[in-house]
Amino acid sequence: MLALVIQTAFSKVLPLTNLCEPKRMKLQMLGTRGPELWDKSASVSYLIWLDDKARIMIDAGSGSSQNFELSEAKFEDLEAMLFTHFHVDHSADFMAYAKGGFFTDRVQDLTIIGPSGNKWVVSADEFLERSIGNKGLYPYLSDFINKDDQSEYKITSKTLPWTDEDPQITTVYSSPDGKIIVKAVPTKHGPIPSFAYRVEAAGCAVVFTGDMNGSLAMVPELAKQADILVAHNAIPEGQTGVAAGLHMKPSYIGKMAEQAKVKKLLLTHLMRRSAEKKKETLDIIREAYKGGVFFPHDMEAYMLKPKFFPLKK
Repeated sequence: MLALVIQTAFSKVLPLTNLCEPKRMKLQMLGTRGPELWDKSASVSYLIWLDDKARIMIDAGSGSSQNFELSEAKFEDLEAMLFTHFHVDHSADFMAYAKGGFFTDRVQDLTIIGPSGNKWVVSADEFLERSIGNKGLYPYLSDFINKDDQSEYKITSKTLPWTDEDPQITTVYSSPDGKIIVKAVPTKHGPIPSFAYRVEAAGCAVVFTGDMNGSLAMVPELAKQADILVAHNAIPEGQTGVAAGLHMKPSYIGKMAEQAKVKKLLLTHLMRRSAEKKKETLDIIREAYKGGVFFPHDMEAYMLKPKFFPLKK
């Protein structure tokens, strides 16, 4: 069983400097499932709205682009796409946005951010190049990344170096207007480089675990006093084998949420094996965490409750 490692720095309570303005910021589900084709839901993807504009996307799983359209978000408002990792069910719809964006009024550049790669997956830079670069799957879209080609805007990439040796929380994105800050920390998803993200805006904070097994034990610090923690519940408590080395068990999720003192816990990335055991999962989580727990569906939106303690940069 994976143990929660309590970091010394986590125990220090930081002074409250901002109050969450919940009417300004919301989280919307574009996809809430994993890679299976079984219940008509899209694979994981999330939108952060600020002042009625969809500003940040986290993951772009298959099917999520259709829900982006249904949400009435505008592609031209989107500033950055954060990828927790580059498994198919987290990134497949990127090409749909790359092509669809051509038919919008977008003029500002779009940034994609994600982990470095290894022999199993590509890095963020490689993902972009292999998707729409000159020698990628869709080279006819390469004008969006080639500096010398004419296009209304460019798509740029930022690769975050992944390490499991002394992983640290770092600021990885700041919006041009200074209203949004994104922090990240490496997580362990078996052999796949992955990151968890914290998005701060309007005095609020939302944290996304992505797929992870919890062994690096840094997400509780990243999620400290967050208004919402989105945790991936891909396996039930009794899961064994390879899947147990890739994903968190409900008991870990409950301890993590309680340690971080988050205000709401959203369980997503459900797969058939975990969706069939929601009650068992909830009972296990309740042993450690007494806050609000939700199993979101595609298209649902969550407003944020007041107060969080910002992390030091």
